[in-house]
Amino acid sequence: MTKARDLSKLLSTSNGKIAGSNLDVSFENITDTGTEGTKVASGTTAQRGSTAGQLRFNSTTGLAEYYDGSQFKSIDAPPSVSSISPSTALTANQDITITGSNFSTGVTVKFIGNDGTEYSSPTVTRNSASELVAETPSTVLTVANEPYDIQVTNTSGLTGILEDGLDAGSTPSFTTASGLIGTLADSNRAGSNLTTIVATDADSQSVTLSLKAGSSVPSGLTFNSNGTFSGTANSVGSDTTTTFTVVASDGTNTNERQFSITVNSPVTQTFSYTGSDQSWTAPSGVSSVNVWLWGAGGGADRTGTDYGGAGGYVSGTLAVTGGNDYVIVVGEGGAGGDNDANYTTAQPASYGGGGAGYENPSGGGLSGIFSGSGQVFNGYTPQPTDHSRTLVIAGGGGGADNQEPNGASGGYPNGGSPPAGVGASGVGGSQSAGGADGGGLLKGGSGYTGNRWTGGGGGGYYGGGTGQGNDSAGAGGSSYIDNLTNSSYNAGSTTQTPSGTSESTYGNNAGYGGQGVSGSSGQYNTTYLNGGFHGRVVIQY
Repeated sequence: MTKARDLSKLLSTSNGKIAGSNLDVSFENITDTGTEGTKVASGTTAQRGSTAGQLRFNSTTGLAEYYDGSQFKSIDAPPSVSSISPSTALTANQDITITGSNFSTGVTVKFIGNDGTEYSSPTVTRNSASELVAETPSTVLTVANEPYDIQVTNTSGLTGILEDGLDAGSTPSFTTASGLIGTLADSNRAGSNLTTIVATDADSQSVTLSLKAGSSVPSGLTFNSNGTFSGTANSVGSDTTTTFTVVASDGTNTNERQFSITVNSPVTQTFSYTGSDQSWTAPSGVSSVNVWLWGAGGGADRTGTDYGGAGGYVSGTLAVTGGNDYVIVVGEGGAGGDNDANYTTAQPASYGGGGAGYENPSGGGLSGIFSGSGQVFNGYTPQPTDHSRTLVIAGGGGGADNQEPNGASGGYPNGGSPPAGVGASGVGGSQSAGGADGGGLLKGGSGYTGNRWTGGGGGGYYGGGTGQGNDSAGAGGSSYIDNLTNSSYNAGSTTQTPSGTSESTYGNNAGYGGQGVSGSSGQYNTTYLNGGFHGRVVIQY
């Protein structure tokens, strides 16, 4: 009955329920068991309570929340922003796609400038928890405040930020027109001859240039990030045009443009002996040419086994000016000589300053390149009185003597001097004076009419001297290479065979001295018996 009396005390209400004042359900600790968890109260925002410590699910926001005594706070994980596209806002009200995670319904987006100014997106569309589309403000974002942070805020108030994600500047633009930016001649294939490619950014950001993946410039060249080219293009067998794409980047935005470079195969012009000055005009755009020159060989005597001196040989790179005129002189081979009744008078001088022989062979003429268009030789007579027009010269070889002294070759810095015969032989021309006896500016000395059997000197920068007595040979003229780079040359000597015969540009036995064979016309005959071979000039670019 005691239980009944106790129960009656608890059931103090008319409906048989236990009054709250009679019920104490406080606990020190609660242990939650099971696998499904504990369900908390659920209600809309309008159905919230007001007791501190309350925990419930807000069916309006879709988030759990708790009351801290003054307000309900949502329990949420912050959003994460990984990337945006595009990364440049060029106009107002431009859609920016934002990729990330944990984007809630009702999310908001702000664009925050580098000065802290916040610009709210007027429209945000939530495609999913990982993608938003936010519209930029109706006023264009200023370049002065770029780059902009992208801030995404969930309804819980938690935020995620992509720092410096949006650029308000313009895409880099090229100031260099697309298409061909240069043609490289074979003689000068340096990348420094090409147009520099330039691109700028409207907001003054630094622009870096690079080749697009898979693109390449001609072999041997390197494209630099500042738009210049370095290196030297490799030689090609035929004219070759290479097209490539350059990418301009300001670190965020990129632009592309296509360009091309043409590398020409060698253009070779060969000048042979004509007996007069020849003209050549440097093509437009050509700033240097490769040159090969052989002076003419000196003549030999028909009745002996002597030989004329070889013409000098020089080669290298010569600076020229596109559109300018130049004069080409190709020396004439020295005339052969004889001491019998057929040749009892002086042998003729050679075009290119080769000195006449007297009953002995003539010296060979020089081969050279001169600036301007005025006459350099009028027949056998040199016209200039100084060397102001001289660019490069290969000296001519000296004429031989029938008593075995051979003619000497043209050479640098001095023409060759032959050994003495019965009389004293001539002296080679130097860089400052003609050889004794009779050598001078551009011309070799002529044989003495008072002495028999004297060979003529070779023409040159300064000509070689003639023999100084009976039975004496002529000396070689000096060559001139001061205007050449990468030069090659031969030194003056007593030789019949010219240097440079292995060059691909060599031909026609150019520069060989004449060969004396008693009673025969000789194996190196030109116009005259036993004469030396003519010179040769080759220009390649």
